[in-house]
Amino acid sequence: MTLPLPTPDPRARRRLEIGLALLADGQPAEAADAIRAAIEIAPGDVEIHYALGQALEAAGGDAAAAYRATLELDPEDRMGAAVRLALIGAAPAPAQLPEAHVRTLFDQYAPRFEASLVDALHYRGPALLRRAVDRVAPATLSVDGHLDILDLGCGTGLAGAAFADRRRRLDGIDLSLGMILQAMARKLYDRLEPGEIVAALAGWPERYDLILAADVAVYIGDLAPLFAAVRPVLRPGGWFALTAESHDGEGWRLGGRHRYLHSPGYLAAVAAATGFAVTEVEAAWARTENGTPLPGWVAVLRAA
Repeated sequence: MTLPLPTPDPRARRRLEIGLALLADGQPAEAADAIRAAIEIAPGDVEIHYALGQALEAAGGDAAAAYRATLELDPEDRMGAAVRLALIGAAPAPAQLPEAHVRTLFDQYAPRFEASLVDALHYRGPALLRRAVDRVAPATLSVDGHLDILDLGCGTGLAGAAFADRRRRLDGIDLSLGMILQAMARKLYDRLEPGEIVAALAGWPERYDLILAADVAVYIGDLAPLFAAVRPVLRPGGWFALTAESHDGEGWRLGGRHRYLHSPGYLAAVAAATGFAVTEVEAAWARTENGTPLPGWVAVLRAA
């Protein structure tokens, strides 16, 4: 159960706003001073401690104590302090982003998600998945061209919309209730379930021809639990299609944007260990950052 954060103190919040404005203006040391003044007023405010960590990090100082204080005040880690600790080398990289952090992020993001992602970041993950699936699983392979589909991390339903004409049944899971409510408005899904993907799949009653994971792997470092949870929910010979961001090394690593990067070799190893054959892997970018496409790949795996 996620506990509510304390009600913010208006005086502390005014000082926090000044600090954040200074930070945005390129004055991190002055920002840290303003934020420390806010902490003196409201020492239990999680967001203020996190902001102090950001300011100290930008100033080249020791931000670890501020991030640890954030975690002590909010062990569920809605701010993602554990991620920052890992990125500054003060803690190991977590195997996935904290659930509360992802849920909070997307609950806040849901009303403007599509405008931001599609218009500003040129997101095309669902289109990449559709193109890849149509290559390896054309409509001629099924009697009526339709598939039973499960959309993991369904968000507002962008991937569901991309596969609307191929669905016999379409279900979705997402950690954010705010996103689920947006997806419901599309009236495409037969079932929508809020929850963490791996836990939800453990008791999932349906079986599918195709499971989609558009922009899901970027929030998970160790993909083995996800792949292992997906495999029993697929029918024999079913497909698992996903997008990810890539890096030139081996395995997985945590990137500076709070997103995980995975090598194609890592994908192949995890697939083999969890009962999948790699049908296709294509280098492709799914979104941009500051106008620059982010290296990535789209893959289709088949249940052995």
